[in-house]
Amino acid sequence: MEFRPGRTYRPPFPLRPRGAAAVELEDDQETVILDATAQAFIAVTGTIDEHNTMRGRGTHAGPLPLLRRLASIIADDERLAS
Repeated sequence: MEFRPGRTYRPPFPLRPRGAAAVELEDDQETVILDATAQAFIAVTGTIDEHNTMRGRGTHAGPLPLLRRLASIIADDERLAS
């Protein structure tokens, strides 16, 4: 199914919940920054090393139409664009 802005997505099958959790580690202290259950998620992590090179990893889960909508929201986020 193709994503079209303004249209409601109705999956042909029941969506199953997925869990996503993220922990920030600073000075050996763990802080939970995300613990959520949803129908889809997109997660990306990044590290800048001592040579100012970024290393990143990403993952995702969920039905493709919902992932496309999430990606569109991320791409349009003004805070990330600057």
